[in-house]
Amino acid sequence: MAAARRGRGLIARRRRRPLVVRALRGVAALTLTGLAVAAAYMGLRSLGLRPRWEVAAPAASPPPELESRMPPPLSPQGVAPDGPGAGGEGDPSPSEGGRAAPYEPARIEFETYGDGRPVESNSAVAEEWREQGLVLSFQSYTADATRPHVLDARGYLPPTASMRALGPPLSGEQGLEVGMTHLDFPGRPRRVAFTLFGPDLIESFLVIVWSGGERLPAGAAAHSPDMRYAMEGRSGSGKATYSPGGRARFRAERVVVEVAAGIERISLDGWGPPGHVLLVDHLEIVP
Repeated sequence: MAAARRGRGLIARRRRRPLVVRALRGVAALTLTGLAVAAAYMGLRSLGLRPRWEVAAPAASPPPELESRMPPPLSPQGVAPDGPGAGGEGDPSPSEGGRAAPYEPARIEFETYGDGRPVESNSAVAEEWREQGLVLSFQSYTADATRPHVLDARGYLPPTASMRALGPPLSGEQGLEVGMTHLDFPGRPRRVAFTLFGPDLIESFLVIVWSGGERLPAGAAAHSPDMRYAMEGRSGSGKATYSPGGRARFRAERVVVEVAAGIERISLDGWGPPGHVLLVDHLEIVP
């Protein structure tokens, strides 16, 4: 009898022990998962992501039909009826009425306004470079911002870059907005080139080109590494990458758009996912 009881006790202990081990393994797995999620969250913040729960009035994710509702480019005569880049059903197509008055070739560095005044960091801009053939607007997916900002972007740029760049609106301590920056060209130039900075996590920076009132195929924007900023790029990697202080790896691309019929708008989509920062500098406009 005693031997039988000892045998049953041993069997019971053997059955209980795996349950304890499995419970401990489950706790360990949950802990590791939590650490991985926390690390991913901090990594996205280092890329300039502005979590939507930090926005005062969050909006729903962009619907699939968002692109069809993008505001049309400016008319060649000037500002659209509802303001720069606002568009509307009554906005005439840029292809109507012929080409706009010719502009001179322009190079915009976002260090000075079109009239030569120094740019103030973290300031909203729209028509400051109209005389050079550029009008700016912003389409926010999370708030009501309508104008991009010229930013003190040293936290996102290579150490050899200039201090300022064009980027999404800055909302104080809440960080950068998530959305789309529109570059409108009233003179409808045939060639536009600029350097685009963004997180290397994003496989392809989305650049949308408009001409004749229509969106052109993705191939209208040619991307290549801007090797002036290849701080960490390996030979043959095909990238110009760098790591701004305390952030994940970024890359610099030179984007060239050439359209014989004239370029009306270039849109930079920072939605993602994930929402990410896109910065513009060294903008060249050739009529």
